[in-house]
Amino acid sequence: MHQPTTDTGITTELRVSGPLSVIDPVLADHAEAVVREAVSNTVRHSGATTVTVTVTVADELTVCIEDDGRGITPSGLTNLSHRAEQVGGHFDIAHTDPTGARLIWTAPLP
Repeated sequence: MHQPTTDTGITTELRVSGPLSVIDPVLADHAEAVVREAVSNTVRHSGATTVTVTVTVADELTVCIEDDGRGITPSGLTNLSHRAEQVGGHFDIAHTDPTGARLIWTAPLP
């Protein structure tokens, strides 16, 4: 996550909870790609000053990316939705108040 935000002035935070060791390699690859694409989109398009990535491992894997930028249009994120479908998960987008976006990507654990 550090590399896409280097030299942008965007403050980044990563929060992780739960046992990452239960995530199989294929699912981990999908989750990493989701984070990489979402953070890259934040840097390039949102005008955000902060981005927070939260990874939660519980009954399912949940990856939440939140920023304080201009918000986001769903049309640019079809790849993230497709990745969720490939692993039997879900992808949702919400606008946060007063500005920003929240992307929530979930996938079942084996």
